[in-house]
Amino acid sequence: MIRAGLNPAEVEEAGDPTAGVILVLLSIATSMDALAVGLSMAMLRVPVWYPSAVIGIVTGAMCMFAILIGARVGPWVGKRAQVVGGIILLAIAARILVSHIG
Repeated sequence: MIRAGLNPAEVEEAGDPTAGVILVLLSIATSMDALAVGLSMAMLRVPVWYPSAVIGIVTGAMCMFAILIGARVGPWVGKRAQVVGGIILLAIAARILVSHIG
C-alpha cells in the first residue's frame, strides 16, 4: 500500500472483486470475522439485538459518508492517501503487537 502510493509510475490493474477466487477469499474473511465477533459476544453473554442494530446503523452511515467524501476528495488526494493509510495500519499493528508483548 505504501509502496504503491510512493511509486507514481506504477499502474494498478484493478481486478473485479465480485468474481472468482477474490470473491471466495473475501467471503471467507468476512465469515471468519463474523464468527469471531459472534463467539466473543456469546462468551460475554451480551444480548445480540442491540449491538447488531448499532453496528449496522453506524457501518451504513460511515460507508455513505466515506463514499461522499471519497468522491470529492479522492482525485485531489490521490496516492498520498494510500501512503497515509498504510502508515496508519502499520501503527495500529505495532500498537497491538506491543500491547500483547508487554
